[in-house]
Amino acid sequence: MTMSDARPTTPPVLAVLPFLLPYGVYVLHTVEELPGFADWATRHFGPETTSNFVLYHVPLMLLVLVCSWLAIRQERHGAWVVLATAFQWQFAVNALFHLSTWIILGEYSPGAVTAAVVSLPATACYLVWLRRTDRVSPRQIALALVIGTLIAAAAIGFLFL
Repeated sequence: MTMSDARPTTPPVLAVLPFLLPYGVYVLHTVEELPGFADWATRHFGPETTSNFVLYHVPLMLLVLVCSWLAIRQERHGAWVVLATAFQWQFAVNALFHLSTWIILGEYSPGAVTAAVVSLPATACYLVWLRRTDRVSPRQIALALVIGTLIAAAAIGFLFL
């Protein structure tokens, strides 16, 4: 074997670490939202309390963590990879919601900073990584985008209840 034949090896953990992006983005985004989102949502959409916000975000965070973990174990192609990708895409759609409501309502939308600085770049990096590493097929990406958009629509719709 010559030096040109040698391929650099990627440590296994680094090879799948991007699957944790959906969970990491969720945690950071929720930390930003926590102090003021309930009051903001109540003013513009429907009644929300900080305690209810926490009550439904904790199980959802665990769900995203489980999907990310199972995607790590699966590594490529399959339902868990599609679901982890759907959650990451959901954060991109959610980011557009935060940024557009900030503009439309003329009032800062709690979560808009992590939406712009974390969610959108993380989603772009995640999707590029998925394609470069052949972790999903084009059909699976399309499915994940549809599922993620539906998740985001449900989350936004939930504000009106």
